[in-house]
Amino acid sequence: MALLGPVAATAAHALDSDGGHAIVNAGDVTVGILAPRGEAHTLAQWQATLDALGDAIPRITLTARAMTLDGIAAAVAQGEVDFVLTNPGQFVLLGTPYALSWLATLRSNPANSARAALGSVLWVRAESPYRRAEQLTGRRIVAVHERAFGGYLLMRPELQAAGVDSDEIAVDFLGYPVDALVYQLRDGQAEAAIMPVCMLEQMVSEGLVRRDDFRALATDEPLGGCVSSTPAYPDWTFAALPHVSEALTGDVARRLLAMDGEDTARWGAPVSAARVATLFDDLALHLLGEPLSTRLMDALQRYWHYSVAALVLLAMALMYHAWLQRKARRHGRALEATQLALRERERELADAQSLNVSGELATTLAHELNQPLAAIRHYAEGSVLRLQREAPDSPLLEPLSRIGHEADRGAGIIDQARQWIRRDAPAPERLPLHGLLDHVRALAQPRLKRLDVALDRSIQPDNLAVLGNRLAMEQVLGNLIGNSLDAFEAADRCGWIHIDARRAADPGQVTLTIRDNAGGFSPERLARPFMPLDTTRAQGMGLGLVITRRLLQRQGGDISVGNHARGGAEITVRIPSAEASQ
Repeated sequence: MALLGPVAATAAHALDSDGGHAIVNAGDVTVGILAPRGEAHTLAQWQATLDALGDAIPRITLTARAMTLDGIAAAVAQGEVDFVLTNPGQFVLLGTPYALSWLATLRSNPANSARAALGSVLWVRAESPYRRAEQLTGRRIVAVHERAFGGYLLMRPELQAAGVDSDEIAVDFLGYPVDALVYQLRDGQAEAAIMPVCMLEQMVSEGLVRRDDFRALATDEPLGGCVSSTPAYPDWTFAALPHVSEALTGDVARRLLAMDGEDTARWGAPVSAARVATLFDDLALHLLGEPLSTRLMDALQRYWHYSVAALVLLAMALMYHAWLQRKARRHGRALEATQLALRERERELADAQSLNVSGELATTLAHELNQPLAAIRHYAEGSVLRLQREAPDSPLLEPLSRIGHEADRGAGIIDQARQWIRRDAPAPERLPLHGLLDHVRALAQPRLKRLDVALDRSIQPDNLAVLGNRLAMEQVLGNLIGNSLDAFEAADRCGWIHIDARRAADPGQVTLTIRDNAGGFSPERLARPFMPLDTTRAQGMGLGLVITRRLLQRQGGDISVGNHARGGAEITVRIPSAEASQ
């Protein structure tokens, strides 16, 4: 036998592949027993049954551990016990999560029924004024535990049915032993006590209390000769943990069912706990019915390795997604910039084509107009010479001189345009603005007078001068004033034109601002102010602003157009300052 001992021990403690616990088939075996009346009472109550079980299965040595509800739950979770003996409520809560094997159901009821054995009673003192359960609202009630199946848990739906909200009653859960509830009720420390059925009768039989001192509320059918306030539920359950071998489980089950009940407890075949499970569902207490958040947290804690890995993968996926989003946005911006550049090139190509047409037209006009202008100038000069000889006081001398001068100026403009078309701009010169603006106003004076338009100017400082070509600047200012007069004439109205000249924020630039009150530009015109051949005037060619901008750009200047708030156009010309060249 000494040689067989280690072999038997090895067979009896083979490792369980699921929980890591040694499979128990022999040796020391622990039975966790629910102890409603305390450890001493429980061990005394069940010792004979365990002794009989140990005698029938000599390869095991049974040890009883009296435990509370929470103690049994913790011991089962840690695998610290091999068998449990507890009420059916706790078995339902622990059976599925921890794979308990149901061996036998106790038959403690005097009627020898395992299906109707447990219930709860609501006790009050006999002399108390309470006749209905709802009268206890706001009173102190004592119980063992909020999940005590033969106590508060069974009484709770009965209180709710009587109209007593569980949140409105003050229940103090005192824990085991149950005897303390009876003593607090008897001594006036509580107004009611929720207890398992037959518990008070058992204490009366033991001489601990007097039956006449207590009265039950909300009584139901008597249970095994005891007062009950609730329907009856199955009796206690003897169950095995999964690390107990099938051989030992079978032996224990057979020995329990074979007990005659004379000195031991009586046992029967396992009774269905479906009614218990239904009650838990109604109370939303079933373990499998716990909130999703609770089960999720439990799963996260139990499988934290996988949770951490999943979080890492999720973080990597989010980072990859963010990287893709960033790359897509960058490519999107590049594509948008490319599209804008393409549209700009298309616009420039359209402008170039228009300018080519304008250039060809200007070249043709320059060639065709030079001869008539030369003839006009010669006729004017000849007429002036003849009048000076024959009629020196003739009033026609001055107009004829002007005709000759304007013919010279027109020829100069044509010659300048030809040079710029050949990209051979004339050299710039210093142009005092006083003289330049006075000359331009004198040129436009006949038309200003005819349209009744006042032209004034302001120059700050008074000696302000620009650097440019005289003919080009005369043409620029003449075009802008002419455009304004065209607007007055089209609107058939009189008004004013004001030219303001001052140094720009850039010390190398001078700003000329031309404003009028002729109505301003239309939104369509402002959208494309320098589009060649785009005009709303019947006799216009749409080249005035285009030529003006080209003249300014060739001189290092620029132009922008818009409207001001008083109902007119506002054109800003920037031209290099003569002071910058000194």
